[in-house]
Amino acid sequence: MQVDKQKLRELLDDHQTGHSEFQDDYLITWRHGGTIYGQYKQALRELYRRFRGLRELSCDREKLQIEIRQAEEKAQCCRAYKGQLAKVEFKRKTMQLEELERSFINTKREFMRFFQQASHLKSLVGELTPTRRKKLDREMWIHRTKTVVALDLLTMGRLSKSAYELLGALPAQMRKPVIEFIESDGKHIRDWYLNQSNDSNLEMLPAGESMDDLTLEYMEDDVNQLTTI
Repeated sequence: MQVDKQKLRELLDDHQTGHSEFQDDYLITWRHGGTIYGQYKQALRELYRRFRGLRELSCDREKLQIEIRQAEEKAQCCRAYKGQLAKVEFKRKTMQLEELERSFINTKREFMRFFQQASHLKSLVGELTPTRRKKLDREMWIHRTKTVVALDLLTMGRLSKSAYELLGALPAQMRKPVIEFIESDGKHIRDWYLNQSNDSNLEMLPAGESMDDLTLEYMEDDVNQLTTI
């Protein structure tokens, strides 16, 4: 069977590396965040990771472009084996640049999605004074502990060592609502875990693909400028 190059290109263009928008929203930010504040922290964590990735990829791209020009010049001026090896190196680095561009596009896509998430969640969290941050942080850890406890009770019928360790690390005032949760009936625990509301309204965010190219180009230029920092 002969592979049609155009068809292959179309198929590879449909291959999306990294996470899908659904994964970004629900299996990462909402699942690991819990409370709105927790989701905001998770979105910021993911945003920062992609920001660092874009800066690294931007530098890698510039370096590869220079190396490609060097290999091309060497292939033209060298003879015999050195020239042949330079041609192979030129081809290899050109393919590496193609893969890097694909990675850059997908990293930028995820960066923009987490930027959307963080901006939306920030509007819900509001100003983070030291006092408010402390309050929200405590609420987040109570929620996370209850989640660990609920999973243990629903799947094993008892608390695991890690759940006891997490519960024991909480101050007495924070431990009290979790203990009351543990002592409630199984139906209440199951309903709490399965019916946690996606009150962050992430599903209200527009699809990332709907953003105009100028926004993406602006963010790319901004990231390229920040590589000098």
